[in-house]
Order: sequence, then C-alpha cells, then structure tokens
Amino acid sequence: MSISVQNVEATMGRGGSTDDFSVTEISINSTSASQWIQPDGSVMLYVAKGDLVEISVEVKRGGASLQGSNATVTVEMVHPIGFVMNTTSWNTVPLLGSQSFTDSFEWEAFVAHSYLNVSNNELSGGIIIRAHVFNPSDDRNENDMMEKPLPVALARDDMDAEGDPRDSALPAAAIPTFYGGEYPLDGSDANGLGYWQEDNSASAVGEANWRHANSGSDYASNSRSRLVFAFRGTNSNCGYGASLDGGLSQQYIQWMCKMQLNSAGLMSAQMHVQSWGQMGAGDFVALELWRGNGAPENTISHNFVEDAPSTTPGQWSNISWDPTDQLGGHSWSYGILFQSDSSGASSGMHVDDFVMFGIEKVSEYTLDITCDDPTGGYTTPPNTIIPMYCVVKNNGYQSAQVRIQSNVSNVSWMNPSLPAIRIDSENPNQHGTTVMLPAIPGGNTSEMWINLSVPAGADVQQQVWQVWWEDAGGTQLGEMGRITADLAITEQYGVHLSSTAPLLADSLYPGETTSIPFKLQNAGNREAGYTVTSNFQSEGWVSYVTDLNHSIVQMPMPLIKGEEVQLLLNVTAPDDASPGDVPFSLRAVCPSCGESLFGTDVISKKIEIPVLREVEMYAEEMEILAPANGNSKVVYIDLLNLGNDDEAYALNLVQSNWKLQAFLSSDETPVLDAWDGETSIALNLPMPVGLAPGLYTARVTATSLDDPTVSEQITINVDVTDTSAVWVSDEEADQSYIPGSDAQSMRFEVRNDGNQDDRFTMSMELPEGMNAEFVQLVDGDMTPILEPGATYNVTVRFTFDEGTNGQLILKVVATSVNDPTVSSNGKCTYRVGSQNWLRIISTESTIIDEAGEYEVIVTVRNQYNDGQSVTMDLDQGGTNRWYSASVAANDRDFWLEVEGNREVTIKFVVQSSSLENLDEEFIETSVTVWAISNSVEDAASLELPVTLKRTSADADSASSGGDSIDWVGIGIWVVGGATIIALLGVLLMVLNSEEEEEQPDWARDGYEDNLTATYGAVAAAPNVGSMENSVQSMAPPSPEPTVQAGPPVPAEGLPEGWTMEQWSHYGQQWLDNNR
Repeated sequence: MSISVQNVEATMGRGGSTDDFSVTEISINSTSASQWIQPDGSVMLYVAKGDLVEISVEVKRGGASLQGSNATVTVEMVHPIGFVMNTTSWNTVPLLGSQSFTDSFEWEAFVAHSYLNVSNNELSGGIIIRAHVFNPSDDRNENDMMEKPLPVALARDDMDAEGDPRDSALPAAAIPTFYGGEYPLDGSDANGLGYWQEDNSASAVGEANWRHANSGSDYASNSRSRLVFAFRGTNSNCGYGASLDGGLSQQYIQWMCKMQLNSAGLMSAQMHVQSWGQMGAGDFVALELWRGNGAPENTISHNFVEDAPSTTPGQWSNISWDPTDQLGGHSWSYGILFQSDSSGASSGMHVDDFVMFGIEKVSEYTLDITCDDPTGGYTTPPNTIIPMYCVVKNNGYQSAQVRIQSNVSNVSWMNPSLPAIRIDSENPNQHGTTVMLPAIPGGNTSEMWINLSVPAGADVQQQVWQVWWEDAGGTQLGEMGRITADLAITEQYGVHLSSTAPLLADSLYPGETTSIPFKLQNAGNREAGYTVTSNFQSEGWVSYVTDLNHSIVQMPMPLIKGEEVQLLLNVTAPDDASPGDVPFSLRAVCPSCGESLFGTDVISKKIEIPVLREVEMYAEEMEILAPANGNSKVVYIDLLNLGNDDEAYALNLVQSNWKLQAFLSSDETPVLDAWDGETSIALNLPMPVGLAPGLYTARVTATSLDDPTVSEQITINVDVTDTSAVWVSDEEADQSYIPGSDAQSMRFEVRNDGNQDDRFTMSMELPEGMNAEFVQLVDGDMTPILEPGATYNVTVRFTFDEGTNGQLILKVVATSVNDPTVSSNGKCTYRVGSQNWLRIISTESTIIDEAGEYEVIVTVRNQYNDGQSVTMDLDQGGTNRWYSASVAANDRDFWLEVEGNREVTIKFVVQSSSLENLDEEFIETSVTVWAISNSVEDAASLELPVTLKRTSADADSASSGGDSIDWVGIGIWVVGGATIIALLGVLLMVLNSEEEEEQPDWARDGYEDNLTATYGAVAAAPNVGSMENSVQSMAPPSPEPTVQAGPPVPAEGLPEGWTMEQWSHYGQQWLDNNR
C-alpha cells in the first residue's frame, strides 16, 4: 500500500535567476500498511510495530534554468518527543528547471506510537517523517522541508481465522494471531478449543472473519470461549513479551505462547475491532484483558454492546476501548471473550480487523529550555550579579538525569576557588559551575537560576556567557541544549557597602557602646573618594567611623578602582533608650563623582535595646514592736521601677511563722512606668491574739511578671511582746421565752486569746426584767487557769419577770487577771413574750352559769414575712379549781401562711358543784392562751376572761319536794355512776389517743400547762356552739315572765347562741367589745 503527501506550494515554481529546490512528495509503500478512515472521511496510513516500510521522497527544482544543479536530500525519522531515530540522505542528479527526482529507503517500525480517540475513532500520533532538501544557491527556504506522520500500532491482525484448528492449516510458528480456547468460569486452565471458528462471509479486511456459532445456528449455551492473541512456540520458553498458556498448549498439543501487554512500558493503549451481529439476553462478546488464566477478579473487559454494533449482516461497526487507566503497570494477556448462560441464544457476533494502538515508553528524551536572557545580550557595570532564570521541561516519557554547566569567556573570572558563576537549582547540595539536577520525571519541568557575578573594578570589556545542559544518564544523548549570551561591561562610578554583622547588628543597654564592622569598596572602574554617614531613626544616638584600630577616619576616603577597606562604626545608645529595635543606615556618597553611584551605597541594620528590668523597694519602718492583741499594724512599702520599660511585678510574702498571719494588700502591682514609676503596697500585720511572744520576720519579694529571674526583696522584723487578751462568745437564743416561767441556762464560751497562761473574772450586765447568775465557776466568779488558745464554758442560769416583753440583751464580761485593763464581753439577745409576729384575737366573752362544756373561738394571725409553724398552749393559772380548760386537739399544731388566719377552739368543762359553791354571785376569772412559733423566736399570748355565775340547788329540791321518789338519792347514784363511766372513758382515751393528745414538752423549756398538770389529758368534748351548754342532765324549770332588762337588742337580733337572760346580764359588755 502506498500513500503520499504533496507540497502544493513547492510545485508552483516561480522561476527566476535564483534556483528554488523544494520537497514535493513523501510516499509510504508497505505491503503490511493499513488504511484508517478518520471521522472526517480522510484516510490515514498506519503500520504495526515490526513492519518494514519503504519511504520515497520526491524533490523538484523550480524555475526554467537550462543548467543542471544537484541537491542533497536528507530524510529523518523523528520521534514525537523530538529525537531523531534514523537519518538517511542522498544526492540528486543535476536537475534542470522544473525537473523532479525521487529516491527511497526502507525503515523498520521498531517503536509503537499511535493514539486512538475512542470517543470518535480519530487516529493520531506516529513517527514523523521529515524530509528536507539543500542547495547552496537556494535562497527560498520555506519549501525546503516537508513532514508526514506515520502512526505505528503495537499489534494488528486481519482476523482471517488462521488459528482455527478446524481447517488444519495453522499459520507458521512464531507469528502471532488468534487461537480459540474454552476456559472455565473459575479461572482454571483451558479445557477445550471453544466455539470460535472461521467465517468466510464478507469481511471488513482480508478474506475471512471470526464467529462463535455454527453456520446457520445459534451459539452454544453455558460457554466461556476466548480468542487468545498468541503464537506457537518451539519450546516452553516463550521469551520476552509472551507467556506460556499450559491449558491451551494441551488442547493444541503444542507450546502456545500468549502475547503480553506490558502496561509498565506504555503511556497508553487502545484496542479496536470491527463487528456485527446480535446476542441474547445475559450473554456478551467483549474485548478482554486478563492476568494469569483470567479468573473474573483478574479480568477487565469492554462489552461490544456499549458501542451499539450493527445487527445487519456485513455492516461492520467500530468497537473501540481505552483501558489505560485500569492497567496499573501489570502485564496482561489480551483477546476476545464470548460468554453465555443457559438462557436464550441467538446467531452471535462476527469479529474482524483487530488493532492494538499504543504509545511505548522510550528511554530517549529531549528538553524544552526556556530562559529569560535578553535577545541583545547583557550590558552591566562592574560589581553586579546578573541572574538568568531557566525552566527545563523533559519531553520524554521516563525520568531524565540532566547536568547543567556554565562558563564565561573571561578566564580570570572562572577561578576554581571562587568562580564568578553560581547555579541555584532544585539540588540544594551543589551550587558551582557544574550541577547535577535531580531526575526530572517525564513531562515535568525543573527550574534553575544561573547567576553571574561581575567582579568589582572590572574593566570595560566584551565577554560571552554560555549555559548548556547534557544528558547525565545511561542513554548517552550528549548535549541537550545550550544558551549563549553576549556580555558588555560599561564604565561606571560604583560603590559597595557590606557588613558581616547580621541584620540585628548588636544588643545595647541604655548608655552602652559597641563597634559594628563594615566594608567599603570602590566597586566601579574609576577612582573615587567616599564619605560614609550614619542615620538613626531615634534621637540621642552617637556614632562615628573608625578604622580597625579605633582611630577616627577622615572623610572623604580616596579609593582606586576595586579597592576595599575594613572599617568600624562606633555606636553609643542614649541613656534613656526605650526597649525595641532601632533601625539605622550607613550611606556612602562620592562628592566628587558628579553622578550617582552604581551599586550598594546603603546598608540598613538594627540595634536591639533589651528590656532593662530593675526594681527597688524600701519601707519607712523595718522594725515593728507590738503586742498580739488583734490590733493590726500596717507597714507601707514603696516599690520603684528603675528599668526602661513599663513593668508589673508579682508580690510574694514569706513569713517566718504562719501564725503571724501577715498579708499583702495586693498580689500584683499595677503597671509601673519606665524610669522611676512608683507604687506603694501595704504589709498588713493582724497581730492575732494568742500569737506567742518572740521575733518574727515577713519577707516581701517583687518578681517581674515578664522575666521571673528579675526580683527584689525586703524583710520586715516583727517583735511580739507579752499580751493578755480574752474573747467571749456571742450566743443566739433559739426560742422565745415566756416571762415568769422556770429558770433556764445557757453557756458562753470564754477563750484565752493572750499569749500566756491567764484566768478571768466573770461579770454580767443584766437588762431590766431579767435575773441571772453564774454557776460552776471557781472562787465564785473566776475561771480556771487557761493556756493560750484554751476555752472554758461558763454557764448562766436566768429567768424573766412577769410582764416582761421585748428583746433583752445580756452581756457576759470576762476580765484578765494578768492585766485587769483587758476585758471582753459576749452578748445574747433574748426574745421575751410576743415580738408581734403572731397575734391572738378574741371578740367573745365567756359566761358560765350552768354546768357543762363550753367552746370559745380565738383567731391566730401570722404577721411575719414568711409562713410559720404554730403550737397552741394554755396557762389556766389557778382556775382549775372551778373548771378545766384545753385547746382542741385539731388546733394544737398547724401551719400559717403569710398573713394567714386560723380559728382555734378553747374548751371549758364546768361541774355543777363548782358553780353552786361559788363564794360570790359572779366571779371574774381568766386563762392565758399562748401561740408559740416553731419557725421564729416568738410567742404571742391572750388573756381570755371567763365569768362564773353562782347557781343554787334549792330550786331543784323544791320541784321534787311533793314527789315520793327520792330524787336526791337517785341523783347521787346517777352522778356517781356517770363520774365512774367518765373516768373509765378518760382512761381509755388516754391509752388509745396518746399521739393525738400529746402536748409539746414545755417543761423542757421552762413551761408547763397548769391544766394538764392538774387534770392530765382529757378527751375533747363534742363541738357545740360557743355559748351553749352542751350537757343538760334535766330540763331547766320554765322561767317566770320578767320585764326585759339590759341594753336594747341589736337590729340584726341576738348574737348567735345567746338567750335573752344572758343578754340582759352581759349584753352591754358584748357591745363594748364589738364596737
């Protein structure tokens, strides 16, 4: 097959006196070449790796010259990377104007380079055939060269079914083609020849194709049949690029070697076939790559159905697959896979025209070198550094080892000990004129800087600067690229200031001096005199220039070209310098040069002013003499910041004895201004009572918060003298006291707070209405001897007079025997009687004129700002000889909310004998009702009046005088029996209702219910009206009509439960009480 490329412009000979030779055509002739139809319909010729290709080149001489002239034709086979793989040349015969000459040569395609875009089946890549013609008289060069790409596939096969064993005509050994084999699903060795067979119907290429079904039949079920790209070997050693298939070898009874796709040696790979046909559901035909025997987990494939092949017989469709991203650097066998299940089948697929496109990795490479060197070269004065920045790209597929070198034509600049060239690259260990670059991966770049230092004082001259790159690997490719630049040195006044001192040249405390070394050099190539000055950004700095012997240098300093001198800058910091970095600069000027200086005429440095931390402490009193009597002493300590920075200090106190209990007014000072910032702190000496006499010390240390190594301390001596002191506890009464009750006692604690053994005389300051005395004291009113810190409990027995109310304060005073001027007292506040936090209200007067049980209602009100628990009690005094009185069981204990009220029932029981035996017609008595708070210290009382009216037994006797029955005797028996029954009932009630009838134990607090003391617990009577007799042993005699006496009856009628007789006697009293 042959295809050619013509240079249309070259064929248009322009004629003229100047000869024009041009390349007009490149032709490729090969029996193994194949045509590829591009998406646009154009045709591209490609070959497979290993094919021999004949390449013809036609050149033509333009014009109309009648004198013959020959030319040299050179043909290069260029890899797309850029290196030349093969070069062939020849000379033409002498050509007249418009004559052509054609010659050819043969080349073997030994490297694969082709790429198939599987999305549109466009083929690209390939080896570049570059032909060019040369004639010395040809001055038209734009048509002297022509290029043509030639894609080279990894492998191809016409798929004419040469490996079908059914025709008994296998191809020659060592020639790869496709062979069929049946492979189990589990990946074990081939166990049959499979179902792939030759089909002689119209093919895409060649004379036959492959199918996997018998002619006119459907394909077999439950099959896994492969077409394997392989060759028949002479022995079990298949050689490089192939591996033995043992199972297939047994089926063909000869060594079968599978071709291997070594993905580690490839940049890309694409598989291609042409196909038509159809498959049943669940069955497929695919392009396949596998490792080992091809178990499913070691297989990758591309199902034909993904490319929608034609189902029309003879209408071939492209099936293309790019598995590059899945190859993973492994070696793969490859071929075509047919797999079916047990479900329905069809006629199957026809497959033809296999091609494996790919780009093989090669060890050769080229470099793309891009540098920023100017087109016209460099022009510079002396003492400059010329940087050249370059980026180098490896166009190859594998890592490249490259060496970079540089030189300049002025040999004196290339002194090996200090060359003028320095190379900075990604190799941090080499910087000379020759540097080995780190390996550059394929397709990657590496950057570098080549710096040429022009010496100071260099004369005006022209030099050549070269930089080149060489292959340093095993490929021996030689020089890979070179940059050559012209260099011109101009005439110039120049200067170079430098210093070996770092940017932070020194560190000075205020007022200190230092010398900073620097070098002054005439860097130009003309003589000059220089003046060096310094400039500080802060005021107060003093500086001048000296030589190394510290002698002041006179300015300006004359220097010949290239001369340098070592100098010192003497610097003194201000006495009040603040901390921080102080920038300064050195500048060199040439007053006589008449033009600006080239080079480094200014250098900038800094001097650090460290923080100076210094503190001073002093106190007005260093010696303290004081007793341990609790009267504090304060020592004021002044603290001064003598440093150059604002500073705060932590304060720490260390005592020789913790019992001194000294403390500081602050743990930390405020921030003190630099230079004499001042503050005062207080050392507090509580002089605690009981502190033993002796000498104590308190050491105060001030430590810098920013630098704990800076501190100052001061020690205060404290001399504690002999001290007498006493303390008496303040006590709290946890109850409210009822005046006139039994005596109670309370303990007061007395403590010796002096620092020596002592005893104390006890005395009291009594409030009015209170009686008290000490008990259990020694010698009447003395405590025992107490050691320092020891305590003694003094007991006080006390009572309160009747009628005393309010808060009474008792003072218990202890006076030192060692020092009678020392005394102390403790207090206790007693709440006696009502504090008005509870109130008892009654609007009733009780009149008893008949024997029986009576009830009186009183109201208890909470006047405290919180709820209270209340217990009710009753003091009957001496009235128990006439009647018994008690609080109803349900009203003895209750809870009152804030501003709450509670009605409490008081019960009275009167015997008829008591009323009959009264000394007077009316006797006025009273009982005291107490409401005692269990929540606060308060007890409210109410005196409840009870009026007794004498009754007579004569009326009863008269009414029974005419009767023969002995009513008196019967009455005695009835009363006696009732009394006995009542006593038995009382006994049972006491036994069965002990908890209900339980009274608060007032005896424990000095109280006792007189009624209880007299009668014990009595069962509660039935609830009845407050003024009605609840017990009537017989009907009273009908009263004689009488004229109404007493006040008028109110419009709303008699009070509830009252009779007219009661109203006539006590109505006025009721009105007075209810106004």
